[in-house]
Amino acid sequence: MNFSKSAFLAGAASVAVSFSSAFAGPLVNQLGFAPDAEKMVVYPGSDANGLEVRDLNGKTVLKLDAPMVYDWDYSGEEVQSFDISALKVPGTYRLFRGGEYVGTPIVVGKNVYDDLVKAALKWFYYQRSSMALDPQYAGKWARAAGHKDDKVIIYGSDKVTGGKGAGKTIKSDRGWYDAGDYGKYIVNSGITVFTLLEAYENFPKYLDSLSWNIPREFAKYPEILEEVRYNLDWMLTMQDKDGGVYHKVTTLKFGGSVMPEKDDAPRYAIIKNVTASLDFAAVMAQASVVYRNIDKAYADKMLKAAEKAYGWAKKNPKAFYKQPADVQTGSYAPGDENGKDEFRWAAAELYRAKVVAGSKNDKAAATYLADLKANPFTPDGAWWGNVNMLAAFRVAQDSASFDKDLVAAAKKVVLDEANNLRAVGDTSGYHLPAFPWSWNWGSNSAMANNGMVLVHAYLLTGDRSYVDGAQQCLDYLLGKNPMDISYVTGFGYRSPRNPHHRPSESDMVDDPVPGMLVGGPHLGKQDINLDGKEHWKCPDYAAADKPALAYLDNRCSYATNEVAINWNAPLVYLAAALEVIYGK
Repeated sequence: MNFSKSAFLAGAASVAVSFSSAFAGPLVNQLGFAPDAEKMVVYPGSDANGLEVRDLNGKTVLKLDAPMVYDWDYSGEEVQSFDISALKVPGTYRLFRGGEYVGTPIVVGKNVYDDLVKAALKWFYYQRSSMALDPQYAGKWARAAGHKDDKVIIYGSDKVTGGKGAGKTIKSDRGWYDAGDYGKYIVNSGITVFTLLEAYENFPKYLDSLSWNIPREFAKYPEILEEVRYNLDWMLTMQDKDGGVYHKVTTLKFGGSVMPEKDDAPRYAIIKNVTASLDFAAVMAQASVVYRNIDKAYADKMLKAAEKAYGWAKKNPKAFYKQPADVQTGSYAPGDENGKDEFRWAAAELYRAKVVAGSKNDKAAATYLADLKANPFTPDGAWWGNVNMLAAFRVAQDSASFDKDLVAAAKKVVLDEANNLRAVGDTSGYHLPAFPWSWNWGSNSAMANNGMVLVHAYLLTGDRSYVDGAQQCLDYLLGKNPMDISYVTGFGYRSPRNPHHRPSESDMVDDPVPGMLVGGPHLGKQDINLDGKEHWKCPDYAAADKPALAYLDNRCSYATNEVAINWNAPLVYLAAALEVIYGK
């Protein structure tokens, strides 16, 4: 049954809880599959009928008996999983059960994720601060420039925030808006830029081949590096003369749902700290490697900035970010911060950068390597609050720079995590490699990051079973989920229409910008009042008691329907990886 779910998902809690059972049908990746990909169809319930696949001429090409029934705790459903991987001939197919047509068409073909990758990358252009988005690039989502950020006030230097004077200012223009709001945050930019550059490092030929219509300043750059530079340039403005890096550029409070040029409250560069400085150091070091062959001067500039930031962090190892009482924008500061994972990541990236720059034997390189060896990998990550896995990715892939013991330790971390994920995906009702802790704010990014771990395991071993697990992660994001929705705007038969995203809320365009991965379901319910009172005019979905069902396609649901740069980046990585691997 091809019902549009967007209207239902914006309704009451009873709808959110009962939707999949009321409209039970096959749940499948709505964009399709490469011919050699694993292809799973999940069917809620315990129907005794098998599944039949027919081509558009009505010819039966595959028949499967009814499989075992499994419980899936995350939705409270009984489900059956059909493996249709034998379907390898490119084409469009339909599913039948009990002689009745069910579900939506299934596509098998090459390059089924190309447009998704390009749109997910193009979205970063739509998030650009400080510049107008012209119609020739932005289409109907063109807008005026917002936040020139040419006079950003240093927090604490003006009378409003406790200082005595008019306030010292810096120029901190360019960069990407972080999420549904208009802030720019170093910590979240760090993991975002890493992920995009990692995609480029792992799959350069594929990403070099793509074009998605953005303005060009650096004609010799691949487009992805052009886009990433727009944010790197902003990050460089956030470093003080002493090497320390400010945490964020935001207003003191979140602004309203207005276009960026209407958000005119004073903007502040808020508090230098060790976490921001180390994330900055890691990304600048990584970027210096990636850009070295196309822009040596820029690469040298970034490496110098990275080393200076690391030096500041070494001198100020306890200078963690603490949100001031008068600042109410995102804190990006986990409560259990100790800095070890950031030091680990920054040391790994800096040592590799020094090796690539031909400075392997200088004193600074020796310090980075010693620091890394004294700070062992842990089985954690990856998310903005713990970047240990990013360090493991770097070292595991680079036996030319790191010694065999470090490489072996890093590989063990990556493969242990991947094996745990693969085991869950192979045995769960929805075939989703997800842990209980994956169901948090931004759960969809957790699924994409899980897929990224599995892709790295494949790159390290050549074992295609890890690719199957990565495919399962993308399948979930693109429709194989209890809500029967592709969580990426503009892609699939049913996708979010009302993301929590200020430009989408105020631009008077019905369609949201395509290519945005919304945060996804979880039970945090931070956007509702559990006493039942209306909050942000958001329908109450508190009755949803299973994490995979607690989602609302409503702009008020910032807990489940916001967008963010660090969620889109692993979507880019995962979809690009599957395009490349299955395209071989």
